[in-house]
Amino acid sequence: MHQAFPGMPPFLRCSAVLAVCLAGFLAGCASPPLQSARANFYASRFEQANTNLAAIPKDNKDEILYLMERGMIRQNLGQYESSALDWRRAGDLDAKLDTYSVFQGASSLIVNDRTLSFRGMPFERTLMYAFLAKDYLADSNWDYAAICARNIIKKLEALDGFPDIAYGRYMAGFCLELINDEGNATIQYRAAERLLTSNVLIDPLSGDIMPTTNVVKATISIAKAALQTEPAELVCFITMGRMPAGSTGSPQVGKTYGEFYSQFPPYAEIYGNDEYLGRSYPFANTAALMDASQRRLAAIQLAKDATRIATKIAISEAVKQQNGTLGALVWLALFAMEAPDTRCWETLPLWLEVARVPCPADLKSYTVVFKSAAGATLGSKVITAPIARRGHTFISFCRDVGR
Repeated sequence: MHQAFPGMPPFLRCSAVLAVCLAGFLAGCASPPLQSARANFYASRFEQANTNLAAIPKDNKDEILYLMERGMIRQNLGQYESSALDWRRAGDLDAKLDTYSVFQGASSLIVNDRTLSFRGMPFERTLMYAFLAKDYLADSNWDYAAICARNIIKKLEALDGFPDIAYGRYMAGFCLELINDEGNATIQYRAAERLLTSNVLIDPLSGDIMPTTNVVKATISIAKAALQTEPAELVCFITMGRMPAGSTGSPQVGKTYGEFYSQFPPYAEIYGNDEYLGRSYPFANTAALMDASQRRLAAIQLAKDATRIATKIAISEAVKQQNGTLGALVWLALFAMEAPDTRCWETLPLWLEVARVPCPADLKSYTVVFKSAAGATLGSKVITAPIARRGHTFISFCRDVGR
């Protein structure tokens, strides 16, 4: 190294060699299994998607991303224990990354942020615990679901300008409600209601979701009247569509949103024993969360980008003084690697919704009819699992991955 760049300061010599090594390394980096897994997932080939990610390499900079994606795939397969293990490992790895990696920090300053281990945006890390909670709810593990609730709250109480999440707040409140922690559940329900932009109110004491529009109120009244002798309720977490991959700026209909889900919130109608029970309401849109997160990140990233560009110029100029041709090649190599980090958790749904409706006390199954914002039927599913029960409350969730 000293012979290759005589007279160059040690830091710049090391940086030049590191840049060349990383350029070769990154050129050979690809993850076809991940792309195949995502494609299979959105084609509803969940078993195939799971096979694509059967082997996740340890200590890989994208290990957390692989685990996030596989955890979602396995949850849709009903493999709740395996899904939970994936997300718990991802959470443990993320906690370790709070200790800054000197090598990764140096390489990101010379190359780009894709050399850093993937952690995801704050909303992705928070939603991971919301989805992990659903694994525990499916297995009637109320205490572990409550631990997830506390992790959600911990994340949402340290946002540093990143967006809060009504869906996360409601999930945390509900999990705490199930272990009879009414006081803290009430705090989270109130926080969720403050974040909602739709015409919906949340009863902070019961978690009931109450529409404010007269038309929807009337349909709820009909549902409750038909089931007035039934003391039970169904709480269903419904998710639809897919988060646009690598989107920047506001999503566009039919482009970054894709399929039939637009920027106007769809909803789901719930039926039990052929009776209308109620509908879901939107609590979060992951494209909007990504957009807000990118705007916040841009302010933080600006200074780092300026420092990285200055460092690259200094390295290439120092090499150029020793060897003009080599300096030009180093400059090309360094700036060819200047690219934004667009990695994200792509199996996340676009819309995160909640339905809390009265239901028969002997509920064994229910039907979900997915509707567009205009009321057009998009599809339906009969759900027989997961359906867990805690007292008079049934807990379930379902996902429509789109078409």
